[in-house]
Amino acid sequence: MSLLQRIRGDRELAGLLVHPFDFDLDRPYWVGEDEELRSGARKEAAAGRASGAGYFLCGEGGEERPVLYLSSDGVTSLVADSLADLLTLVVAAPWWPDCLGRWREGAAGMRAAHALLRAEAVADEVPDLADHQERVAAALDLDLSADVMGRLLAAARRTDPEFVLVHAEGHELEPLVPRDAAAGAG
Repeated sequence: MSLLQRIRGDRELAGLLVHPFDFDLDRPYWVGEDEELRSGARKEAAAGRASGAGYFLCGEGGEERPVLYLSSDGVTSLVADSLADLLTLVVAAPWWPDCLGRWREGAAGMRAAHALLRAEAVADEVPDLADHQERVAAALDLDLSADVMGRLLAAARRTDPEFVLVHAEGHELEPLVPRDAAAGAG
């Protein structure tokens, strides 16, 4: 059974993914309707965030396709190599967009931001976060010990050229992590 089928078949699991992990299979996908991949590869909506952002599986195949993120503000980035990697990221670090915003500090800076944001979330919003993470990880066979920040940064650095979005009007959306950052700190 696919990950998406497992999520859809378990209301409690789907609810946990919505809150606290901000991964919603039922969120409308209005974001991304006017954009196509520069490469011409297929782009398929997979899930959304409360902010209106969306996750898109890219290319042909099943859940092993790369995942592109597009915010409602037009911020875009490749964020995972597969749906399983994306789910690992959102469950381990639901605040990952804030961490990716610190890409100039490399993976070490992103890991530091992750640790701080996790402590704040547990103290202020979701004291039982670890229990929720364990439940989702067990249900979906996710390895939450993975270096999600390192994988996120590596994926983001591969956004350009293949995963750049082009708006129907012809302009390209700039990836959050520019192409020339590929050789930057890690």
